[in-house]
Amino acid sequence: MKNKIKYFTAIFSVLQLFVSCDNKLVDKDDTKIVVTGKVENLKDTTIVFSYYEYDFLKDLARQEVKFDSDGSFKMKMEKTTALKGWFSFGKVPITEVFQLKTVKNKDTIMKTETYDFRMIYLYLQPGDSLHLTVDVNDIKNTYNFTGENAAQSIFVNQEEYRFNNYKSKFLRNYYNLVNRGPDEYKQIADELYQNKLAFLDDFSSSYKLSDDLIAFYKADYKATNVGSKINYPAMHASYTNKEETVLPEDYYNFLETVKLDGSISRYGIGYFYNLRTYLKKKYDFEKSSNEEIPEFYDWLETELSEKNRYEYMAYGLPGDFSKKVYDHFDSNSPYPEMAKAVRIKYKDSEGMLEGSQVPNILFEDTNGGKVALNDLQNQYVYIDLWATWCGPCIKEIPYLQKVEKAYHGKNIRFVSVSVDSEKDKEKWKKFVKEKSLKGTQLYADR
Repeated sequence: MKNKIKYFTAIFSVLQLFVSCDNKLVDKDDTKIVVTGKVENLKDTTIVFSYYEYDFLKDLARQEVKFDSDGSFKMKMEKTTALKGWFSFGKVPITEVFQLKTVKNKDTIMKTETYDFRMIYLYLQPGDSLHLTVDVNDIKNTYNFTGENAAQSIFVNQEEYRFNNYKSKFLRNYYNLVNRGPDEYKQIADELYQNKLAFLDDFSSSYKLSDDLIAFYKADYKATNVGSKINYPAMHASYTNKEETVLPEDYYNFLETVKLDGSISRYGIGYFYNLRTYLKKKYDFEKSSNEEIPEFYDWLETELSEKNRYEYMAYGLPGDFSKKVYDHFDSNSPYPEMAKAVRIKYKDSEGMLEGSQVPNILFEDTNGGKVALNDLQNQYVYIDLWATWCGPCIKEIPYLQKVEKAYHGKNIRFVSVSVDSEKDKEKWKKFVKEKSLKGTQLYADR
């Protein structure tokens, strides 16, 4: 194991962090986190530390950290759950060169121009006191952590170098999706999953990692493996410009042995996305053979434990902000703290729930006239947000025009709202005129 972890020489001791079942510290007074250190060849005096807390509905957070002229710093935080974050020290152009064995079993050399994103990762728990030294010109070979639980941060950096280097991402996000057939892709995905588990087990057998960190990575590895295999057909078809990917009849049989039912607040937003992919696919399969299957959120009662089901609905609100889901978090919710967090987070969006009064927002048309959103009542309204600088938006216009034509004469109004900046308002007007855009064309005055 020591040969594998060759980029550090830290001397540290690792103490077990005891947590309660809801992922909070047993000792609630011990919430302070202190990180000190010295960063060589740092040009800036202020760097942002970005992080995700493993807590319910926590978004990406940022904290500015001041650095002295010699690169010394001290960051203080107070948290009740673990978090994973990073310092980004900028990027520099580099040439990546690596050897690749093709699907035809031939060795080839890949060379590409890209960037070296100079980042260092930290995994922190309440009560931690950590010290970091690093040279931004050679992070991989100079970073050094000392202090209690230093192994946590060492692990997340080693894991990043091992599985998220340029070659790994090229294979995972492009090459294998394009060039591997369905069964071969699943085999490659399963091999990667096993390699990740072996790396985690090997590291934790030599250095003490917290139960929370181990559980997080195991859950993430499993969910990512399942999600990648489900997403493969659509991704392969997209990259190869095919209508669909031809699959063996037994391609999805692996789902029969899959069971994902973890806490999203504990395992993070990435876990949620893969969990959603898995549940949607499983639901579609069952629905295809059972016309009397319950509605999706009711069906979830058979797939997720109650608390995890409520977490799933809460994390899914940005993509399905419906009254049916939102009302699970009213005053009668069995999880009042969860409901309180949901209501605070989405208070300003409640007006978007079906049945709510239309907000009296004013827009401007191409002639300078004012159009209120509540003027469009008593009909169905399709609202498309776009901008002249948005390439994907422009590409979608022909498809929107086909939909408009298909619904011509029906009780529906198509409204396109431009979110161009004030300086591009005339550009928007010119675009609408030159492209002969139909429907109601409006400008959002921000």
